[in-house]
Amino acid sequence: MIRRWFALASLIALVAATATAFSLTQSASDALDPVRVAPDTHKVAFENAFVRVLEVRIPPGSIEPRHRHPHGLSVYLSDWQAKVTVDGKDALVNQRKTGSFAWSEAVIHTVQNVGPLEGHVLRIELKY
Repeated sequence: MIRRWFALASLIALVAATATAFSLTQSASDALDPVRVAPDTHKVAFENAFVRVLEVRIPPGSIEPRHRHPHGLSVYLSDWQAKVTVDGKDALVNQRKTGSFAWSEAVIHTVQNVGPLEGHVLRIELKY
């Protein structure tokens, strides 16, 4: 099942890649860009003019500093527990399930892995 979800995420990235041959840096000057704020957990897996795909790996107990994401889709590649604190809201603990998806609008937040397993996520960020 995980292969099917991963194939779908890969297909989304492939379609976006064929739309343009240009690769742009989305947030090089953004002080809250997750790749800049948390380079140990956020890696750019793919980027073009339309999307940026981040591979995110959050070890158990790890707390990511406050950072921002534009609207986009998260594909969860492992079961894990995330304590998410969105600016101006109370913290919520979310159970993430392997193979599940979540859409989110633009957000500034901190994330803590409060479970015993590594969080593994593909975050597909839209650039328009």
